Amino acid sequence: MTGAVAAPRVVVITDAALCPIPEMLARASAIAAPTIRFQIREKALDGGPLLAFARDLIARVRPAGAEVWLNDRADVALAAGADGLQLPEAGLSLADARAIARGIALGCSRHSPEAASDAARAGADVVQLGPIWATPSKLGLLEPLGPEALGRFRGRSALVAVGGIDSPERAREAAAAGADAVAVIRAAWISDDPARMIAALVSAVEQR
Repeated sequence: MTGAVAAPRVVVITDAALCPIPEMLARASAIAAPTIRFQIREKALDGGPLLAFARDLIARVRPAGAEVWLNDRADVALAAGADGLQLPEAGLSLADARAIARGIALGCSRHSPEAASDAARAGADVVQLGPIWATPSKLGLLEPLGPEALGRFRGRSALVAVGGIDSPERAREAAAAGADAVAVIRAAWISDDPARMIAALVSAVEQR
């Protein structure tokens, strides 16, 4: 599972509905590190505000060595100078995204190990697989796959487990099952001590 793009240990997905943008920026500054990737997923933001947020986030976290990726919006990712573009399952194909977003890494989000493996074979630098456990963001939409699904992934792309990873114990279990990194939302944006929580998750992944 060693792809062309090195995996971080923790991918922090933004959620302005859970945490206002000014507070997200402050928290992001506190947790930014080379082991962290921020993934902007803000469907409610139009292009202008989304670009402004992306630029602000990059300015805050890139000096600390953290990457910033955007979901779905190749135009905004390129304009902001993002490190990567994450493609949802119903979004652009890898081939189309590669033609548009030259020079940045490409990831795919998938909801079965088979689809994740297909994305890896198609050339995705990173594949997110989930939900591994039940999560509020997918409640009633997708059934949890369970950590054993991570072991059924086949490919050289970096594998990121997503969904319900709200503790170091679950992060460790996901890594032991085959994930290179774990993606979180609530652990970063509603934790009383986000720096401590994210550090614990990084340590858990590294202990696999």
